[in-house]
Amino acid sequence: MLTLTREQMINTVELSYFSNIDHKNIDVVLDCFASDATFTIQSAFTSYVGRDSQIKTFYETIIRTFQTIWHGDFEHIVDVDQQRISTQFNVRRIDMKNIKSSMSNCNVFRFQNGKFQNVFVYASGGSHLIPDE
Repeated sequence: MLTLTREQMINTVELSYFSNIDHKNIDVVLDCFASDATFTIQSAFTSYVGRDSQIKTFYETIIRTFQTIWHGDFEHIVDVDQQRISTQFNVRRIDMKNIKSSMSNCNVFRFQNGKFQNVFVYASGGSHLIPDE
């Protein structure tokens, strides 16, 4: 079983995951997840199961919905023994209608064998993370 260091978990969250959401590199984003991962937006009471199915569809929708996305101002609490990291951060987005929005979120990532097994999202504004389809 692969165990990540503190630095590896932070780099996965900031550089592999969030940076690639911002750059719309969906294949790299999805590579952060285990194939049977669960992505739950707690503040919207919504879950997506399966990297190559529901989670992929979620990110494809995000990329189509927003022309620009930025994640930053990261603050982390890392538990190497349990392979978990909680990350508080800010988000700024501009949708395809040129409407700007911002949020302050907290995500909890549970790693298994170096990949996200579970991600729990707590987003300011409740369901605003989920774009209108």
